[in-house]
Amino acid sequence: MRLSELVRLRRPTSASLDPEDILGSALAVFDDVQNQHGEGPQTVVLYDNARHGTLALHTADVQGEDQRRNFAHYLWNAGLLMAELVGGRPGQEGEAGRWLAADEECQWHVAGETVLELGAGVGLGGIVSALAGAQHVAVTDYPASPILDTIRANVAHNVPSPLQSRITVHGHGWGAVEGPFETVHAHRYTRILAADCLWMPGEHDNLAASMAHFLAPEPCARVLCIAGFHTGRAKVASFFEQTIAQHGLEVDDIFELDVNGVRRPWAAERDGGREDIVERKKWLVLARLRRAAP
Repeated sequence: MRLSELVRLRRPTSASLDPEDILGSALAVFDDVQNQHGEGPQTVVLYDNARHGTLALHTADVQGEDQRRNFAHYLWNAGLLMAELVGGRPGQEGEAGRWLAADEECQWHVAGETVLELGAGVGLGGIVSALAGAQHVAVTDYPASPILDTIRANVAHNVPSPLQSRITVHGHGWGAVEGPFETVHAHRYTRILAADCLWMPGEHDNLAASMAHFLAPEPCARVLCIAGFHTGRAKVASFFEQTIAQHGLEVDDIFELDVNGVRRPWAAERDGGREDIVERKKWLVLARLRRAAP
């Protein structure tokens, strides 16, 4: 199954598609890729998870350019794949993984871990982490009420009452390390999730600073990072090739996966920098980061 086929949209019964919606659907047919999901706050994004059932997610009613440019009002394929991997698979012990080999998928599981989600958008990664048995989950995004209120509503709707105490929602601007939340939770999290957070090179330094600030000192602690190439491969590559080392982090493992689950090695450049934009949209980079050896 293709990654985007895990998502359906439930539109209001009174809704009619505007030209932008029609064009977006048409483009998805022509280029055979749909990598963003959502049509505004009244449309519900339904995500079908094999282990945890169907989750219903609203996107934020963002206000102003500062909020819109964060693109938190969509669910992206990187977020879908993150949910697929951290949530674990149903069935018998030893069952094959869906996207990766079973033993490798286990390295993305969060059961029993303390989890922080950065740039959460609709909060899917954090929600699935709570459902999958994480010990504690903090879901964070840009500190704007429409974004955080939407995440809180999605948490309340999709996380059963007995698990609600395990998950909290907080505003966090990347790079900020001295606020109340940042001070109390410094070096707390054994798993940090970052789905589609790399498309703004100007924020790479701040993002890596937050990762280093919150990541627990345990040798097994990891940052789980999945990203598309929306603004070009070179901009994503600079994060892994340059930025993280400046904050005491290093790559533990990195590779690429397309929307059908086809895998290939990571490459900082393809086709001499002339990678086809349609082909590029099909691929995601997956990386596990750790603290660099002293």
